[in-house]
Amino acid sequence: MADIVFAFDPAIHRPIPVPESAPADVAAAVASAALGALEEAAAVATRAEAAALVVCGRLLDPSRASPAQAARLRGLVLSLAAAGCRTVTFADDVTACHDLSRMLGEPRGLSFVTPAAPLTLDVRGLEVELVSAHGPAGAAAADAVTGDPSPLRRRVVLGWDDALWTADRWAPDEPAYGVVPQPRLSPTAAAFAATASSSASWSQPGTFWIWASRQRQALPVGVHGLPPLQPRSAEEAAPGACCTLTLLDRIAAETSAAVPAAPHAEWRGSWREVPTHQVAWRTVEVESSAGDDEELATAIWSALEKLPRDRTSAVELVRCSVTCGTSVARRVRVGEIAAETLARLRGLHDPKAFPWWCVDLVAEPTESLAPLGHARSGSRPGSTTSFSSALADIVTMVEQSQTLPPAEAREAGWLALELIESV
Repeated sequence: MADIVFAFDPAIHRPIPVPESAPADVAAAVASAALGALEEAAAVATRAEAAALVVCGRLLDPSRASPAQAARLRGLVLSLAAAGCRTVTFADDVTACHDLSRMLGEPRGLSFVTPAAPLTLDVRGLEVELVSAHGPAGAAAADAVTGDPSPLRRRVVLGWDDALWTADRWAPDEPAYGVVPQPRLSPTAAAFAATASSSASWSQPGTFWIWASRQRQALPVGVHGLPPLQPRSAEEAAPGACCTLTLLDRIAAETSAAVPAAPHAEWRGSWREVPTHQVAWRTVEVESSAGDDEELATAIWSALEKLPRDRTSAVELVRCSVTCGTSVARRVRVGEIAAETLARLRGLHDPKAFPWWCVDLVAEPTESLAPLGHARSGSRPGSTTSFSSALADIVTMVEQSQTLPPAEAREAGWLALELIESV
């Protein structure tokens, strides 16, 4: 049982790019993953007899959505309404509310929350105020909320960021022709936590704080993390999920018709994640060998067979990483046989017995170059064999200075060495 289900960043107008050369079953699963994850969250709300499905982040951009996407979303909202569950969407402003409502034909059961306009729900006699923290510096909603919560009132303050929204191959949302783009004012987790703890409106005992993000980050005590419904790359923090919150003790009410549903004594501890992702990402790491593509494919296949099956997702997209130590020649060799190795692995794809689809095979780009440096390799500055050591020293200095992320600095260093080796 759950009273409210929370969903972050469905972005159904931004389908996940289908991997190249993918078979029909993989292509269909990937293309429908964004909408399928939202429909799974709606199914969770229906099964739990929740009073509301709360959606924040990107939902459906009217300027980019197809009629089919709008029709599916309208059907989802109406089906939830028929089950007694409202669909509450967090929007940036009133204009976004009107645009989405008109596109969907103003379906029954659709409600909105903006930074300037909280929404109060009646959840089986318990008042629940939904407040948006999505505004400049994360403080826009602090002055818009109502008075102190009573024992029969709860307040949910929800904030999110736009990290990793444009980290994949799709382009960011573009403004209309002739309109100067404005920077997105998105609060950070630190600003959200600081405002939440210092605001007289947000720091009441009956307030529940939620922060949603696609990025890995540590949240302060008292702030609950909300993951996206469907991850879109291997760099994201966790598999996709919606989260449920139980505010009322309905079990006692169901055992006795004379006992009304009372506030759940441990409602803060009822926060639960429920998997919704349709596509999962996984990285398989093997050591390089001196053999050909068949030997490498066999090693990767053996590693895949040992992986536990993800029963939630329809397909798992696998990145094959080959560790080469400090051998540049082996890294070049991996690049030479990558295409043939991928072809062998893809030929083994079976939706039931072998649900993985290998999308990439690379020599691990984040391996440290430090063992090649002067301090460890024993080479002397100015010697004819010191180029690799000098480059390794430069990469190490870049890492220490934090001019670039360590992964990017190491990848650039390995690419330079591989280019020289292959010439």
